[in-house]
Amino acid sequence: METTRVGECGVSLRRMNLSVASRFSATATRNRCARRRDPTRARRSIRVRASSVGLDLESALQRARDALDANDSRSYTLWGRGQHLGLPALWCLRTDDEAFVEETMNAELCYVSGRSRGREGSCWEVDFSGYAQRLELDDAEAATLGAWTRSGFWATRQCANEMLEMELLDDGREGGVCKIEMRLRRGGRVRGELELDASTWKPRRLRVAVCGDEDEWTFEDWTRDATSGLPYPRTTRLRGANGGIQEFIVTGAAVGRNKEGRGMFEKPTNEKPPTVNFDSSAAPDIPVLRAGSSHVLVEPMIDGESVGSFILDTGASGLVITPKAAQTLGLRAFGEVHVSGVSGRVPCQFRRGKDLKLGPLTLKKPVFMEMRLDGIVTKPPKPVAGIIGFDAFKSAILIVSEEGRRVQIYDADDKSAIDESWAWQELRLVSNVPHVAATFSGVNDSQKLEPNIFMIDSGAGGADVIFHAKAVKDLGLTELLGPEGGRISSRVRGVSGADGAGSSTLTYRTTMDWLQLASADANGTTVRFDEIDTLLASGEGFSLSEHSCGMICATLLRKKRIVYDVPRRRIAFVDE
Repeated sequence: METTRVGECGVSLRRMNLSVASRFSATATRNRCARRRDPTRARRSIRVRASSVGLDLESALQRARDALDANDSRSYTLWGRGQHLGLPALWCLRTDDEAFVEETMNAELCYVSGRSRGREGSCWEVDFSGYAQRLELDDAEAATLGAWTRSGFWATRQCANEMLEMELLDDGREGGVCKIEMRLRRGGRVRGELELDASTWKPRRLRVAVCGDEDEWTFEDWTRDATSGLPYPRTTRLRGANGGIQEFIVTGAAVGRNKEGRGMFEKPTNEKPPTVNFDSSAAPDIPVLRAGSSHVLVEPMIDGESVGSFILDTGASGLVITPKAAQTLGLRAFGEVHVSGVSGRVPCQFRRGKDLKLGPLTLKKPVFMEMRLDGIVTKPPKPVAGIIGFDAFKSAILIVSEEGRRVQIYDADDKSAIDESWAWQELRLVSNVPHVAATFSGVNDSQKLEPNIFMIDSGAGGADVIFHAKAVKDLGLTELLGPEGGRISSRVRGVSGADGAGSSTLTYRTTMDWLQLASADANGTTVRFDEIDTLLASGEGFSLSEHSCGMICATLLRKKRIVYDVPRRRIAFVDE
């Protein structure tokens, strides 16, 4: 039997429709603040990997501080032009020590992301539709490592003392490249490997493990601003592991705080974008199409037409449409994005419609990723034309009944269909895909007592739970399998790019005794599932988060009524 998987992680269509042009002409003063922390404070989380002789980590950091002028507070703005999502773009990066705001605008889409001030400051984003949300887990960690490397904050004493754990991997004596591994303190799991040119002590490259792949930042043609003396790379590029290059070329710089003040680093409050509308007079029920597989299919209207069935997929970070359906509707194509799925990244282009209607919900100017979905759904009643993902859920309450027989969608402000006494689980998002915490029988007491994080993926069928290969190794789950000669294997097939590129991942089947969600209801009753049909991934695939161990799939989800309350970051599994 071949298991199928739909959806993608890591497309994160981030940042917002704010005025970018006004940021580029911002003026700033030269005044710098005094350090807020004692520079002699011990760095508890700096570890040095021994080398026979030569540089230690503190010496390497001090040389980098001197090269980057990072011995004092860092407040400045860089702006310029570049390439973003396959289109010419304008961009702006403003930083005030640990806080930052980055805006990128191309002819089609405008994104904003940032981090608020303080050691416990939170990361956030505003996407192309105007939807603002707080980032967490992998998203927050990867964004922070990238921005702090670009701004130079990583090298400051404050960052070394309070923010990052760092380890010297190579002092640069032989190869001319000093390598430092870093991750956020207090539970950070996303690791970055920073390369410094040992002759200049400025960054050359940063590799960050994200969404099962490795993104690479490169910093080229370092110079100093003629007026302020600020050092910066003229060209910065971000290369995805399997394709896609974003380019940022500096055309201007200004030192000092922007006139808008520190409030600009706080998350905007527009959590309900103007592109999302609900018809209060329409019923919340959405007709469901039945298929031979466990997928839940619906039939939205796009630009007033129906082009087939769409998979309702919580594991999809956006909307997807097939090339044939997009061509039939005449949707305008633009840009480029590389989408991460269970079997790697695939290249896609964007398509934009006028509107998408699903029951009482209307999305204005929806943006789709175009990719092939051949063979994903077994015996669909109508051709599969796409995927309904996060863009439809982010400002709504979605309810899917047992066996997926009934789907309802409500405005986020309408809580008439929910009960506060249910066993609400905290819902955490990684690349706009929901995750929850659960314990499971596993192979030791730790797995029975300490919750692990699972993706909630209604587009993955053929099993109750799938563990990715890294978790299988780290948690010792191969003990659940029998002798190698008697193991049952199957392949999980992912989505394909617009050109048909795609692959599959080898898994082994076993059974776990139980899985239990972390939170109980008002009466102390927990949500527990028994006899868990389980797939253990072998080799690459499924490692879509450094914090998660795998995914809870459609087969298990169909055993309960699932209530997705994304605006309040919670989910309930309810008996009917």
